[in-house]
Amino acid sequence: MPPSTSRTLISSSSSCQICPIFSIPRRPFATSQYLFSLPPESPKYIEVPRPLQSSYPVKPRVKGVLPVPRDIFQTRSDKKKGSLEFLNAAAKEPSSTTVRRGPDAERIQWKQRMAEVRRKNLRQGVMELRTRKLAADRIHTAYSRRRQQEHEDLVNRPEREDERLTKPSVSKSIRDFLAGSLHTTPTAEQVEERRLRHEKREQMKEMERKDALHTLYMQARNFIVTEEQLDQMVEKAFGTEENPVGWTHSNRGLSPWEEGMPDTIQSMLSRVQKTAGSSGYELANQRLKKIAEELTGGKI
Repeated sequence: MPPSTSRTLISSSSSCQICPIFSIPRRPFATSQYLFSLPPESPKYIEVPRPLQSSYPVKPRVKGVLPVPRDIFQTRSDKKKGSLEFLNAAAKEPSSTTVRRGPDAERIQWKQRMAEVRRKNLRQGVMELRTRKLAADRIHTAYSRRRQQEHEDLVNRPEREDERLTKPSVSKSIRDFLAGSLHTTPTAEQVEERRLRHEKREQMKEMERKDALHTLYMQARNFIVTEEQLDQMVEKAFGTEENPVGWTHSNRGLSPWEEGMPDTIQSMLSRVQKTAGSSGYELANQRLKKIAEELTGGKI
């Protein structure tokens, strides 16, 4: 707000209106508020129309967080707060009630009265706090039980007809799992069935292991284990410098391309189909081989 003009200045200006030194604008007397008396930084400097209906006052935001109230009835002694034993031990009565005489008698009596008031206030305050705590615990317990009962009612309520008709198709095992009707502990029949299935699976593994070992034993006779056998197989496959391997029927060609183009997939398939359809020699040979393997118990 601008500083107010002193009375002497106003009186002098009113008395001497002709002098330009003391001529200042005088504020007219009116009931309306003078607009320019507010500074520009004021929120009311610009007039904003307001609704006729009054709005609710905005609640101020309380900063900070209230601390958790401590449990005043938690004590390390075996006496519970609020009991007569605790109150008698906390606010003990005076051992002697003799009336003092002398110059300090009035002050001592005043101290005794104040001590009695403190004992009374302590007992009354503890009892009221205990009553309020019991009431708060009772309200909290009732609220918790009501919420728990509402939750159980919502969980155990039957399925609505519209939900049953509009829900997607789910398998019975998943429905049982969601409903909690699956048996967590297997029965004796299930345990026996699982044991037999496990024994059968182990027997199959043992048979496959023995078959693989026998096949390895039968095929081990063709393994190359010495350098002499390796030299013989190399000479048999590639020949020697004196007697190279021939690629023709007369064993004279030194290149595999002398016999012509290699067989294509179509030619090999047609040859196999022709052999299988025209003669049953290959099929009979394969059957005899399988029969011999079954009789001997291993690969041949």
